Amino acid sequence: MQSPKIMANLPLPHEHSPEGKRILYGVCGEGMGHAIRSGVVIEYLQKKNDVTIFAIDRAYDYLSQKFDKIYHIEGLNTVYNYDQINNVKTLISYCTDLPQGLNYNLHLMYNVAKTFKPDIIISDFEFYSNILSKILRIPLISLDNTHVITQCDSKVSKEYLSDSLIARSVVKSVLQRPRYYLINSFFFPPVKNPKNVKMFPPILRGSILRLKPTQEEHILVYQSTDSNLKLIDLLAGLDDEFIIYGFHKEEKKGNLTFKCFNEDEFFEDLSSARAVITNGGFTLISEALYLGKPVFSIPVKKHFEQILNAVYLERLKYGEFHEDPDKDDLEKFLLKLDFYRKHIKNNFRHDKNQSILRELDKIIYQIT
Repeated sequence: MQSPKIMANLPLPHEHSPEGKRILYGVCGEGMGHAIRSGVVIEYLQKKNDVTIFAIDRAYDYLSQKFDKIYHIEGLNTVYNYDQINNVKTLISYCTDLPQGLNYNLHLMYNVAKTFKPDIIISDFEFYSNILSKILRIPLISLDNTHVITQCDSKVSKEYLSDSLIARSVVKSVLQRPRYYLINSFFFPPVKNPKNVKMFPPILRGSILRLKPTQEEHILVYQSTDSNLKLIDLLAGLDDEFIIYGFHKEEKKGNLTFKCFNEDEFFEDLSSARAVITNGGFTLISEALYLGKPVFSIPVKKHFEQILNAVYLERLKYGEFHEDPDKDDLEKFLLKLDFYRKHIKNNFRHDKNQSILRELDKIIYQIT
């Protein structure tokens, strides 16, 4: 477990305006989607409320550049072997890190809460803020995309039953009985309990909402790890141009252009791409669909959340789901881009985050 990061000159909590609320916001550090979404919500909430943030690892690194009242906490991390989740090593890691994390995180969070006196806690799939809400008996709101796994009747084939059961167990262990689940998603399976579960379109950052998409010749490729060399070999055998992120290098090699991540350049390449090839991550898929880009999804193996995203992506005819694609799969996908664009244009809907933010406002003032 990493040593704690503490901001030496962190400002003390300040008095909130009489009409505002004091909100603790916990953010998971797994991937970047939780941090990106939370940044949008926190920026909105801070206009009327006093918000203190607890964030893990990469989420802390991202959010601490945007907000002052933020504390780093330790998190539980998934272990990957190449492009596949290793469930055994992940369980061992959880068991090893949990005792130390409980001691450090809850001590820090409890002491901050005693001074801050929160009215409400919001968790974007963050485990320790859930525990804190139970200790202090403070209302908890879950705001994420992950709970579509447990709170909706999603349908997948039997071959993913084992992955589904593991994922459901993990998700249920992270948050228990929040007052409300606010789930953002690009697909909408039936909700199990409409009284406390509400679904909304994906939360997108302003830099995406402001983009004006075009259609140039390249296909954007993003991989969360640099281990999928088979995909690179497949792309090299095609005639199309590919701009590739995730391999941590700047290099031009035939029809492949590798780039290190730069947010502005990535947005430009995304908004002008013909299509997107990526894993099954929710955030990039949602951003691509908002910009009208068909998606070829290769989920991380045994990562049920990504598998579920890819299943519905294909079911809605927004793109395709492939576990081990070959050249023929890629060529057929690229020939059907107009078909997928038509379905995205006719069926994907977004309200620039307005409905979920309005609902969050309403809930905060109803339950505090």
